[in-house]
Amino acid sequence: MTISTFVKYKAKRLLAPLLFRYPPIGLQPERLHLWLDTLIATRNVPGAVVEIGCHLGGTAAFSARMMTRQGDRRPYVCIDTFGGFVSSEFEEDLKLGNTESNRHLFADNSPDLTRWVLDRHGAPDVKLIQGDIVSLNPSLIPEQISACLIDIDLAQPIETAMEIVTKRLAPGGRILVDDCPEDYDWQARKGYEAFMTKSGLTPSYKAGMGLFTQ
Repeated sequence: MTISTFVKYKAKRLLAPLLFRYPPIGLQPERLHLWLDTLIATRNVPGAVVEIGCHLGGTAAFSARMMTRQGDRRPYVCIDTFGGFVSSEFEEDLKLGNTESNRHLFADNSPDLTRWVLDRHGAPDVKLIQGDIVSLNPSLIPEQISACLIDIDLAQPIETAMEIVTKRLAPGGRILVDDCPEDYDWQARKGYEAFMTKSGLTPSYKAGMGLFTQ
């Protein structure tokens, strides 16, 4: 964490009650709708709900509360570095078309701050796992997954995340990959398409998200 990032983090943590009075949701409205609809549609599919790339946990807090209100007791697990992008992975994304100005986005965070947001907004049971999905110990990832939101922006970790999650996805399970419009700084679409092409599958999109159904 750079000095400027550390200062931003400390200010954010100090002002958390004011800054995060409402859940800090990063998804665009139409994509949030699609994710919530996915949770409803997979309610009876066995396995955990997983977010890979949750940042401050706003989407998880909002989603988990909806599930609780509906009597949906599936475990909700969030996996994130809680410190921004892995440098080597970002370097590879630069080669694909990302921009240097994105390098330090999401770095002013911590598991403690995300935990605060989740608890503040009624989602204390959401489990946090800190780590890079590319190198994360597989034993930490739920063995069976019913729905997964992949929101890690970079091509390489998205391709890896797809490889990991699809092997654990229950029949009828669904995966959404965020940030997949054409001509975007983020190279998520390339990571998603790399996996789909390698698997002999046709990429499918809705509301700027890549789709996969088991």
